[in-house]
Formats: sequence, C-alpha cells, structure tokens
Amino acid sequence: MHRLTRVLLTAGAVCALAVTAHSTAGAVPKRGGAATTDEVLVAMQRDLGLSATQAKALRGQQDKAVKLDAGLRDSLGSSFGGSWFDIESGKLVVNVTDQARAAEVTKAGARPVVVKHSEAELDAVRAELDTLSGKASGTDRAANGKSALAGLSGWHVDPKTNSVVVSTVKGESRPAALDGLARFGDAVSYEQLDQAPRETANYMDGGDLINGSSCSAGFNLRNPSTGQGFLLTAGHCTGTGQANYGQGGVFFGYTVASWFPTFDDALIRNDNAGYWIQGPWVDYNPSNGGFINVSGYSDSPVGTVVCKSGITTLWTCGQITVKDETVQYSGVSSPVYGLTRHSACVEPGDSGGANVAALSVWSPEGVTSGASLLFNRCLSTYGLTNVSWYFPIADSLSYYGAVYGVTTW
Repeated sequence: MHRLTRVLLTAGAVCALAVTAHSTAGAVPKRGGAATTDEVLVAMQRDLGLSATQAKALRGQQDKAVKLDAGLRDSLGSSFGGSWFDIESGKLVVNVTDQARAAEVTKAGARPVVVKHSEAELDAVRAELDTLSGKASGTDRAANGKSALAGLSGWHVDPKTNSVVVSTVKGESRPAALDGLARFGDAVSYEQLDQAPRETANYMDGGDLINGSSCSAGFNLRNPSTGQGFLLTAGHCTGTGQANYGQGGVFFGYTVASWFPTFDDALIRNDNAGYWIQGPWVDYNPSNGGFINVSGYSDSPVGTVVCKSGITTLWTCGQITVKDETVQYSGVSSPVYGLTRHSACVEPGDSGGANVAALSVWSPEGVTSGASLLFNRCLSTYGLTNVSWYFPIADSLSYYGAVYGVTTW
C-alpha cells in the first residue's frame, strides 16, 4: 500500500458533505448478542456464490495469501510486479519481471506470472498522474487546483493487466486529457465505468435530517496509554470540531481531525464514555443487531474477499478489485487518493462504515468512501458489477497513530 503524507488541518478546513456518524460503540441500552461466524458467512455465500464449505475455507486461504504477499514483496524487491488473490484456486498470484525469480514464488506457495513492468514502474506512472491532477507535493496537504486531467474519473495500478488503468464514464464526451497518455505506451490501459463515482453520504438540503442516518460508523480505536476512545469514520461524514451523535440522538463526541477530499477519513473522540462503551466490535445488523469481534488490521491484496457493514445495506460482501486508486468523485473539487475498490454493494448512508477482510479473524480493512450508483442504488440492483471504494485503515492508522496514539482495540 502506497503511504501518503499529510499534516494536521485546522478546524473548519474540511468541507463536510454529511454531518453525523452512528457509533458502532455499544450504548448500554443498545447492546445485542455476539454474532456467530455463520451470520457473516451467509452474506459471503449470498454475494459471492459460495457454498458454506467454500466460505469457511476461504478465510484460511486468504489469511495465508496476505502473509505470503507481505513476505514476497520484501524478498522480490525490484522484481516484484504486483499480486492478487485468485478466489478460484485459493492461492496468491505474484507478478515477477525476472523469470529467474519465478521459482522463488512457487517455492513460497504462490503462483508466478512473468510480466514486463515492475510495480515500482507502474507506481511512478500513477504518481505522475496524481501530480498532474493537482496533488500537492511534500507535506503541503492542500491540492493545488491545477488539474491537467479534467474529465478522467480515476486511475490505478492493476496487477492483472500489468498496467495503470485510467477510468472514464460511459456516455460522456471523450476527455482531452487522454491524448497526453499515449507517451506511457502499454504501461497505461483504459476502462469505462457504467456510472460516475460519488461519495455515498446522503445529500444534505434544508430541512433534511442532519443526525441519525447520513453516515455509518467505522471502527472503534483507542489510545492504550490514556484509555481515551475514538471512532474512525469517513472524512466527508464530519468536519473538524463538529459534534457527533449516535443512535437515539445521544451525544458521542467532537471530531478531532477530518480529511476530505484527497483523503477520506475522520477521527471522533469519545467525549461521553459514561454512555458509549467501545470495544473491537462491528454491528452485523446496524444499528440494532449483535456484533462480530474484529482484530488488528490488514491491507489485503487484489482478489481478497471483504465484507462491509453500513446502515443502508447492512452486511454485503465482494472482492477487492483495485488498490491505491485515485478517484475523482462527481462534483468534488479534488480527487481522493489511495482508495481501495471492491465489488460489495454500497449505497448512500453506508459512508464511513466498517470494511473487514474475511481472514482467519475478521480484520479491519477500511471505512466506506463511495461508489458508482444508479438512481442511488448499487449497480448489482440492475445486474451490473458493483464499483465501491473504502479508505484503507492502514493509511489512517499510520497518521492518527502518530498524532493521537490510537490503535485498533
């Protein structure tokens, strides 16, 4: 996962597109029972067409693949060309640019594919496109607003095609920015999205409900040294300094930091710990169900099965299809960088919700950011493949851990 650099924003610097988050923290009157593993596995079976036996076996296969991925990235070095999890075989697939390194991949237990471009080469192309889109350099956090890529919906490194894939939207006029990409040759390929990307908070109009259903909670975090609890959610759900309320309109706490666009995460301090009890829990029927326990965090490869919890579509599952994607949400001033794309159903109100990887433990992956929607519904409603995004918790923890000392529970 590409790590992004950011510096602290002052209060009011982030424009909040939605203004509330539901806490996954269990308020005393709300707590249900612990969910059985089967209840989440049912969602995997439904959304991925798996049998009960396949769904249970998949968690162990993905656990092994995630560990292999981390090890081979380090050992292959400049020969590493990207990787993904193949759900059909249950094995990790690893690209190598040097045929001589293929045996090393096989010996480790993964399947090698010899490719032309290293991941580092493709990352450099993607980084150049990010700069052209207006991304600031160094520690200057604000976008410079001088995009040379108007009309593009996003771009990402795709290990399966060994290229940087540039996205446009079907039916829209051809962006002039495409003309300048020919210089990258076969390092760049193209795709068309059925619908333009957009963040999945409800639009806010005069008289609309502000608290209660605009967004979903992500993950409970804490500072282990002080015991202070926090809640991680999407940056477009709440602004720095804003008061946030959970179920029943009960005050939870103030947002200490919020980032959107360019990033999409926010950290809310638990200022009402006498009411809101926090722990390693994700609700399986928000906001009134029981819960599953989550542990640690992960940054899983393409192909990994993930499931997400949100107040609109509850538990839905899909596969990671893209890592480190730059996405230009419709109507938003600047792109969001570093998003993970997946195929689970996500709809308005799910923003900020928890996304977990189906490993041997349920492992936090990120908070819901947005989706391509048709009439405010996920694309699978109309027989199309879902296109959804979350902001990786690995990036959130690398920043908030340093600034606020937070960890997963």
